[in-house]
Amino acid sequence: MARGGLESGDFGAQGGDPRRRAGGIRLDLSTCVNRYGPPPAARAVLSGLDGQDLQIHPYAAVDQVAAAYAALLDVDVDQLVAGRGTTEFIWAFGRQVPHDTVAVPLPAYTDYLKAFPGRGFAGSDPSAIPTLALVDEAMRRAGFVILSNPHNPSGVCLSRDGLLAVAAANPRCTLVVDESYVDFLLEPDSATVAGRAGDNVIVLRSPSKFYGIAATRAGVAWCRDRDRLDHLLGPRETWPISGLDAALAVSSLESVAWAHRSRRQLAEDGGWLAAELRRRDFDVVEEDVGVHYRCVLTEEPDLLARGFAREGIGVRPLGAAHGVRPGAVRILAPLRTERVPVEDALEAVAATGVLASCG
Repeated sequence: MARGGLESGDFGAQGGDPRRRAGGIRLDLSTCVNRYGPPPAARAVLSGLDGQDLQIHPYAAVDQVAAAYAALLDVDVDQLVAGRGTTEFIWAFGRQVPHDTVAVPLPAYTDYLKAFPGRGFAGSDPSAIPTLALVDEAMRRAGFVILSNPHNPSGVCLSRDGLLAVAAANPRCTLVVDESYVDFLLEPDSATVAGRAGDNVIVLRSPSKFYGIAATRAGVAWCRDRDRLDHLLGPRETWPISGLDAALAVSSLESVAWAHRSRRQLAEDGGWLAAELRRRDFDVVEEDVGVHYRCVLTEEPDLLARGFAREGIGVRPLGAAHGVRPGAVRILAPLRTERVPVEDALEAVAATGVLASCG
């Protein structure tokens, strides 16, 4: 099932790792977190804390997060399990699911490949971006498949109807769709499969990336078949979410007007970055991309990343460990106020001839 030779095990530092800010990096664009956040409501939660708030055990935290997501997704709250974000769920699956039944479509997010080592699946037609055909092939061969949509690192968003059709055609396989980046889309409701899929689909959601609260840990897993979800997650702790995490998550999810404004700004920022990359002949993935980061394909991701680093810009190189063929660099769109230095850096990198070296 897994394709040999595609995973070296050297994932490197993840995006946003403080180690990336060493060596003269002035602007870290290796992360995917919304740098316009957190919303004012979340900041107000922090400034309004007093001693009593910290003395209370988080009895209601799970229920608060589940209720907020039930309202957001328009689903039955009993179909949701709240926890410490997508990371907790991914690693819980890694402990419960027999690894020889798993296929992780490549390229893939770091934690999937760490939780299920050696289970990367390139399929019969390896590609730098995910396809519905690859997901279908994985589900036909495996009992458990996990992927991100919108996709990390390419940014590609597979169609909701296409994913639903593939899942319905493979009822014996459980499909986990990590929607950590769906909130960045202008119309996230048109992309999510939560509340629309059958019993064999699990959806993971977290507010950490879009709402700019990645220091907190909260999120939900949705499945129409709650028994399936409970079985795959296994035993859980008494208080899986802290009261502070829950308060920040709920206040963020309720910031509807802020979310609309942020999505429009991020879409503009992503479009600006894509245009600037194309203008300088970077091989940027643009097919069905609606998120705020862009993926540049290259045969020499480390060489290209070093070129950006010399200009003070941190980016995320990706290669064999993530199943990226031939390789790639992921770049976050800068804030509006940061466009000039990024434009200068792109110009300088292109002028060095590094693109020809990477071709």
